[in-house]
Amino acid sequence: MPKVSVIIPAYNVQNYIERCLTSVSNQSLEDIEIIVVNDGSTDDTLDIILKFANFDNRIKVIDSENRGVSAARNRGLFQATGKYIYQIDADDWIEQNALEEMYEVAEKNRADVVIANAYIDYDNGTLLPFIDGRLINEEPIKDFFLGNIKASVWTKLYRRDLFTNYNIGYVEGIRVGEDLLINFFLMLQAKKVIKIEKSFLHYIQRENSAMHSYKSSMYDIYKVFDEIESFLKRSNLYRKYKDEFLYLKYMHTYYFRVISSVNLSSIHRDFYRKWRRERDRYLGNRYILEFLKEQSHVNRLLNELYTINYFLGLAIGVVKASVKQLKSLLWGHSV
Repeated sequence: MPKVSVIIPAYNVQNYIERCLTSVSNQSLEDIEIIVVNDGSTDDTLDIILKFANFDNRIKVIDSENRGVSAARNRGLFQATGKYIYQIDADDWIEQNALEEMYEVAEKNRADVVIANAYIDYDNGTLLPFIDGRLINEEPIKDFFLGNIKASVWTKLYRRDLFTNYNIGYVEGIRVGEDLLINFFLMLQAKKVIKIEKSFLHYIQRENSAMHSYKSSMYDIYKVFDEIESFLKRSNLYRKYKDEFLYLKYMHTYYFRVISSVNLSSIHRDFYRKWRRERDRYLGNRYILEFLKEQSHVNRLLNELYTINYFLGLAIGVVKASVKQLKSLLWGHSV
């Protein structure tokens, strides 16, 4: 049994996959298997993967038709045989000692999940910190709902038993929020979560990446929260975690998508309208109130204006978006 199975879904990443595979193949922890799932790429991605596989027999290549990242990750999970699972996107890369250090911490502490930080890499060489696992208490699911544990899978090493023992996998067809949904199920079952105060992964910011595209797939986030809410109610856990759950939903369906977003499209207004229809659910939520108290004056003002009328908030939002765009042009990256 390999110590770690590394799962890499790849779709049309010919300019990035070599760097990713190099960083994984050169890990100081050698007892690993590398499962690369080519998700129907139409460029030279598969050819590059196969060349690497010819020189590293730890690389297993799965060539499939294009079915999306969730299906690709599920294929990797099904083939994995390692004691632990690590997942990385094909356009990102990791530091050489990443897997060894996370594995040793997991073994020493008998942890179900080990969390590290990451770097956000911009094209001009700027690195910004990405902090995961800011607070870790005795209830990982509560920390997840409160945003202390992030939805990203690439900052975490998971014990494979979490997936197999509880039949946890990605819900295929969900294009935005799939990481959030699977981490909900994983953190619900995790008994011990450990944080390493080190950064290992380099999260590459590409203007043409899926996360930069503000399109209809954004609506999938509602499917994610419907799935979570339904599960909590079926499991008689909704009352216990209601406030924490609604805080997370507020953040991902309203605050991030409306208040702090600079993508002022028709989708932006749709998210606003959805929030207006159910905003009574969030009234008096102590976590939301505490969060808003800590926000900048501009964002607090935006929250108050949007509460009154969409176009009042939009007016300030347009100014904020223009300032952000100007900074991006001056500094050479998105801020």
